Amino acid sequence: MKIKVTFFILFLAGMFFCPHAGAQYVSETRYDYSKVAARITSGCETKYEQAEAIYKWLCANISYDVSYRVHTADECWDKRTGVCQAYCELFYRIAEPLGLKTYIISGTSKTLANADGRHSWIFVVTSGENSGIFIDPTWGAGSVSGNTFIRNDNDMSWFHVSPYWLIFTHFPEDETCQLLDNPISRAEFDRLPVVDPIWEEYGLDAREVFAYYRGHSGDAPVFYDEALGKVRILDVPLDGELRVGNVYHFELQKIESCELGVSNSGAVIAEGRNAFLSEWVSSGSRCLLDFIPSKAGDLNLWVVKDGVYQAIVGYKVAEPTRDDMAKLEQIAPLAMPEISCLENADTRIMHEIGVDGKRLLSMVRSGGVTSLPVFYNPEIDYKVVDIPFNGVLYRNREYVFSVQAGPGMRWAIINGNDWYRDWRIDPESGVATISLVPCHTGRLVLAVNDGSGTSFSYCIAYEVR
Repeated sequence: MKIKVTFFILFLAGMFFCPHAGAQYVSETRYDYSKVAARITSGCETKYEQAEAIYKWLCANISYDVSYRVHTADECWDKRTGVCQAYCELFYRIAEPLGLKTYIISGTSKTLANADGRHSWIFVVTSGENSGIFIDPTWGAGSVSGNTFIRNDNDMSWFHVSPYWLIFTHFPEDETCQLLDNPISRAEFDRLPVVDPIWEEYGLDAREVFAYYRGHSGDAPVFYDEALGKVRILDVPLDGELRVGNVYHFELQKIESCELGVSNSGAVIAEGRNAFLSEWVSSGSRCLLDFIPSKAGDLNLWVVKDGVYQAIVGYKVAEPTRDDMAKLEQIAPLAMPEISCLENADTRIMHEIGVDGKRLLSMVRSGGVTSLPVFYNPEIDYKVVDIPFNGVLYRNREYVFSVQAGPGMRWAIINGNDWYRDWRIDPESGVATISLVPCHTGRLVLAVNDGSGTSFSYCIAYEVR
């Protein structure tokens, strides 16, 4: 048997109101929940704190009923499991003896896995006679994978949810329960991407995000909870699908001491390292990056802390079109697949040391370069002016090497036991040049000493045949 309770919800000046009219149904109970309510909310001084305590208790103690049989508060209490209606009814019954007005809202929900599911959530009055907040204790408690319930760890993202976050995933039967300035239609709801209120915990504004997606089609990126509390997001692309050869702006603020990284179907490019034509730029705790995707697949933003990578936000990079590849060739030729597929290709290092991407791409396309030398992470700041780009050199052929670096640096080429140090230094440009004919098969290495000590660091290595 169901008890009918009437209510009506309005939105005005940023406050929620529930004076009268409308309808909800709550199963009858055979229990007195007064002692339970007092125990759960012990120490709470406000209605808001009481609602929060009940939410946390439900999330910690009630598991989702994967058999979909438990729908009422009493069954949920007895079995410590239930579907969304059971979560909401049990919240209602615990709140009732406290005088905490609770309204169960029925409607449709959607997730990345399910675009249309029946669902129930809660509006609870927490201030005065008629203003309050949205709560979804079912989604706060956890999620279902197959036939297994996976409990969340202290997830507060579904407590006190802005209606502008909630509307991305929850569509009430009664449009007045949307609590939006301008309610949307079911068709508009279906077009909206799935957005989680975890975005708010990263610092994004619900109204701005909602306004953006009302005017744009397509999926949203996926935000992860791994990096919560470590960074605040100031600006990231809101399109879930990015394109090769386009420049995307990322701006974050560090809350904890950490590094930031971005990966595009490969290694993470961490702070302080180049990302093709762009670098992480730091200004106090703020970090900025203009990044150019070069490969289809995943693109992720990371927090790097104590060697552990924690995901912030993830995108998909679409298969490139001809126009995408033309853009990539124009602004980041070193990232073109003709170069990146070569043995020893390291786009980041080649860009750091100043390899002319357009020239190298032309040589690859003409057949003049079929492999690359090994590029080591540069321990000093230097640029290549002219070097052999084939990774394989040959005895008894002459090669020219030209590099540019700061004063006081000493350069050497090592081939077998022979060291070549007779570099010509241009006094105006500071470019060091040497011509040599390798005499030994095996390794040939371009190395440098920064002027402190006697050791040389490897920069570029070839194979001599």
